[in-house]
Amino acid sequence: MYKKSLLKRLLSGIIAAAVTASLAFTGSVFAADTAGEGASFEDLSQNEIVEAMAPAWNLGNQLEAVSGSTPSETAWGNPTITQNTFKMVKDAGFKAVRIPVSYFARIGGAPNYTIDASWLTRIKEVVDMAMAEGLYAIINMHGDGYNSMVNNGAWLLCNAPADEQPAIKAKYEACWKQIATTFKDYDEHLIFESMNEEFDGEYYGPQLEYYQNINAYNQIFVDTVRKTSENNSKRWLLVPGWNTDIGYTTGNYGFEIPTDTNRASSIPADEQRIMISVHYYNPWNFCGEGNRDKDGKFTSTEWGTEAEVKSLQDLFTNCYNKFVAKGYPVIIGETGAVDKDNLDSRVKFYSEVCKNARSRGMVPVVWDNNGHGQGADKFGLFNRSTFEVTQPEIIDAIMKAYEGDPLPFVPSVPYTKDEALGVLYSASKKEATMLTTGTANDEVAGATQVRLTFDCAPDVSFNQYSYLYVIVDADGTQVSVQGDSDVVGALGLKATVDLKETLKKGDSYTIKAYTPSWKNNTEDYVFLVGKLEFLDADGNVLKTVDKNSAIVKGDFNGDGTITTSDVGVVNAFATGALSPTAEQFDVADIDGNGQITTADVGIVNSIARGVSVE
Repeated sequence: MYKKSLLKRLLSGIIAAAVTASLAFTGSVFAADTAGEGASFEDLSQNEIVEAMAPAWNLGNQLEAVSGSTPSETAWGNPTITQNTFKMVKDAGFKAVRIPVSYFARIGGAPNYTIDASWLTRIKEVVDMAMAEGLYAIINMHGDGYNSMVNNGAWLLCNAPADEQPAIKAKYEACWKQIATTFKDYDEHLIFESMNEEFDGEYYGPQLEYYQNINAYNQIFVDTVRKTSENNSKRWLLVPGWNTDIGYTTGNYGFEIPTDTNRASSIPADEQRIMISVHYYNPWNFCGEGNRDKDGKFTSTEWGTEAEVKSLQDLFTNCYNKFVAKGYPVIIGETGAVDKDNLDSRVKFYSEVCKNARSRGMVPVVWDNNGHGQGADKFGLFNRSTFEVTQPEIIDAIMKAYEGDPLPFVPSVPYTKDEALGVLYSASKKEATMLTTGTANDEVAGATQVRLTFDCAPDVSFNQYSYLYVIVDADGTQVSVQGDSDVVGALGLKATVDLKETLKKGDSYTIKAYTPSWKNNTEDYVFLVGKLEFLDADGNVLKTVDKNSAIVKGDFNGDGTITTSDVGVVNAFATGALSPTAEQFDVADIDGNGQITTADVGIVNSIARGVSVE
């Protein structure tokens, strides 16, 4: 579901001619009193760091480019990085740059794993160029964990055998200790990112054993960096989940935020200094090259339907709920769409990504690999040789997203089991969950539809392979609703179904729901139905039923009124003639003392006779 092509990252490097860039030292170019090494460190809160960095841009296919097994910034066809590279980006309006970095053969052997000094020097030069423009900079360990690059020396492999993991972790710790020490005196403009798109190379979803290795790498990264200097003990650090995938990081797949016990004591205990890294190329058929028809024309060139925008918003809201709302900023470290002669759709995509990221306290970092033309890998927004903007409409859309007030956003609050009108587990029709039942009164007379609002479990997506069945009539007629959201753990989904006939006053109704899910654990729910609405033919809401309104004390047949028949049921429970179910107990315990007694019978009897019980 969350797949990503390897072409953008790797193939061009594998087939590129072996060109080794000259890394002669050219001297530092930044002014120490603005940003970078030796500048005073300013503590920035969560909101301040996000405001300072957004929007941001990727210097892709340069310091992570590899010739054979050796990183070289021109190996994949890009020119040598200069100060004009960053001036171009700053002048366009970007506030931060992500500088992907690979190491591979530039790391020496055990036990010291010494990184080539000339490579660290060049990384430092490039960071200094960014700092000279006042830009924030993210540097990472980018390609060393790619399974597809094993023949080139990839080593940070979460799926390597367990007996190899101690050596991998020792090497990883040694490398980050050297990197962090190199930049130990840099101010808050520098952010370290632990790794990039780390996974087992298969697109079948996370494997818990391997995910636990990723979590361990992140923990090593945080612990190691924090111990190297005072500045590093309070620096914002960035960590990803499985494949840096937005769904596999926010969903219930095994991602763990590292503990941060070694950070500076001056940082308030309730303030985080860890960011979460995710990538957003959804759907990949649109964002990547996708397919071509028999005439060679691109398919999947359009984007921007209501459902597509909602999917983006739901995924970003999941990030907000899981991380941002708890103090962990989210960096969308890569996002973009290749040129397929579909400028209007691409402009809308970049605009919606940036507007919705901004409103949720997230930082979008657009991917740019200097690829121009149309098709696979053509993510370029600037020409790095001429320093010209090649996609002015997209740049304009990004910058306009940061004009004026942010897009209005009201965080979705997920239902809990206790708050839900109905909890749906894997079930069959005969095991359907009762949502509401009763006799139509004036309020619901004229209803032609019912609409359910529900949340998915954290590891469930209500997609094209998912079904929700709603039984809408007393005779058991059911309606199937097919999913259309690929969002894992989506909140506030809606399903509308037709009643068999328009409800008339006095009609009995029963509404149940179930789903035939793959989840077999009876404690593991699939959907939480939060509310049910009765709609008329014009779509107006006639009545809303939720957990609170669904239970009317003393009303056993659900017709909204208490009659003598209800009195008889409560009396039967009070005398022991009948044993109530848990739901019936809630309805019959009128005074809420945890028991069904003659006092409850008396209250119901008074209500049925129209006598005030105040």
